[in-house]
Amino acid sequence: APPTTTMSGEPLCAPEKLTRMVVRNISPGLPAAAPAAQPRTLYRQGALYMRSEESPDPSRGQPVVIVAEPDIWMVNLSTRTGQHQVDPGPEFVVRAPVLPMTAETPPQFRSLEYGCELEFLRRNGAESPIQVVSWGEGKATVHQVTVGEHMLNFLLTERRQSPLLVAYSRAGKGVFMVRYDEFRNDLTDRPALFAPPREMKITESAPAKAPVAPPPKP
Repeated sequence: APPTTTMSGEPLCAPEKLTRMVVRNISPGLPAAAPAAQPRTLYRQGALYMRSEESPDPSRGQPVVIVAEPDIWMVNLSTRTGQHQVDPGPEFVVRAPVLPMTAETPPQFRSLEYGCELEFLRRNGAESPIQVVSWGEGKATVHQVTVGEHMLNFLLTERRQSPLLVAYSRAGKGVFMVRYDEFRNDLTDRPALFAPPREMKITESAPAKAPVAPPPKP
């Protein structure tokens, strides 16, 4: 059987089917026009594969991170250039944390990853909703995980139980919030997503650990 935890003992996020998410940082105080607030598209499958696509930007082009452990590519779709690195190990695992990793983040919250939100709720005994609310033309279930003064609130679609929103607060003050514009965890395999596009100029770089993606901004 495949492992269920990382070498450090943390839960292993490994979506069985190809999962596609379009997420947007809507944290308090973050201007809507800021680069960090623009939509980001994530693909995950298993523990080895991840692709993170930023929105096109006139000044930076369109950066994309592709991981097929141990291979890592950081490419720019606009300039058709990129770099290739090899993860030196010893563990080959893709990480995509939802929350910013700060000294204040509770250890229990650090295992919340894009693509494994429902598993996080089950591990923390929050699978059952605390209420049902209206959301657009449908309804959403509200789930909550609390550690001391730290609180996570989740909104899931009532029918499919897909993430709509994750909000992190500390001592009653909003710290970080992410909205899911799209979430699909039942897609057909697309191996080409986890390899660099053709006709790109790729240069080799020194070995490096796979980057987490997307890197949230506090």
